Amino acid sequence: MKILFLGSGAFGLPTLKTLIQAGHDLAMVVTQPDKPAGRGRHSTPTPIAAYAAEIGLPVLKTANLNGPEVIAGLQALTPEILVVIAFGQKIADNVLRLASHGGINLHASLLPAFRGAAPIQRAILSGDHTTGVSVIRVTNIMDGGEILGQIPTPIGDSETAGELHDRLAELGAPLMQQVIEQVESESVRAAIQDSTRISQAPKLSKDLAHVDFSQSARLVSCRIRGLSPWPGCLADLLTPSGDIRAKVTLLKCREVPMADHCGEPGDVLPELHIACGTGAIEILTLQPIGKRAMNMRSLANGYGVKPGWRLLSHPQQPEGVA
Repeated sequence: MKILFLGSGAFGLPTLKTLIQAGHDLAMVVTQPDKPAGRGRHSTPTPIAAYAAEIGLPVLKTANLNGPEVIAGLQALTPEILVVIAFGQKIADNVLRLASHGGINLHASLLPAFRGAAPIQRAILSGDHTTGVSVIRVTNIMDGGEILGQIPTPIGDSETAGELHDRLAELGAPLMQQVIEQVESESVRAAIQDSTRISQAPKLSKDLAHVDFSQSARLVSCRIRGLSPWPGCLADLLTPSGDIRAKVTLLKCREVPMADHCGEPGDVLPELHIACGTGAIEILTLQPIGKRAMNMRSLANGYGVKPGWRLLSHPQQPEGVA
């Protein structure tokens, strides 16, 4: 099929590669404009734009897909279908009408659960054991179109949002290819989303970058993994006397089966586990500010951490607030 691909984030890369390998005609890739990134704040293309340029696909970078001049240019391409993945802009009806088969979208949840910008993170934060990917029709209701295909998958006990992102991106690519083939052969089956099961996945913010160790090990683990790699859970590493030895970002962990009341919340226990309100967690990866990421044993060796030390995490104050 002749495809107009609308995407910006890395989540769409496996699908874009799969569609090319399947022999579809990629009329154009439409993506967000370059943005400053990194310490030097250099102008950087989106992952989709960078890959498209690398293999010689025509690329349109626009901050307003729905502008009259942009629509006129896309109309001349006569696409048969729009494939939309992590694009980052609302798509107007007159854009959808450019393609004879409209638009289809790959979303990183089992819709209608977790509609919105952060479905992967919110699934982990909510303590779900299963998530998946959905291909839906694009409509004027955010993530509310008919479901054309879904694949469920379990969430690993120590899996972070970053790791799950990459795995779901790979899982969604063959599903999107399958749905496109069904659309082309007019064999696709559409299911209306169950309105009683809708949940939301609002965008994350930096003020979430903390964890409450007085909660259960399950909730603490979900919090740390759901906010990794961004914004991460920040914590102070305290000596027994209460001095701050280091500030760290907690990136990956798992629950450790232990009896209740094994220590005060945040305490470093034997085996370097961290006590929670009930149970404990093992920190698998953390990163001292300004240092490389490491495991808890390496941190202990470098900073002299022993049982009796503790981690303290608290809500971050907005910039400029003393």
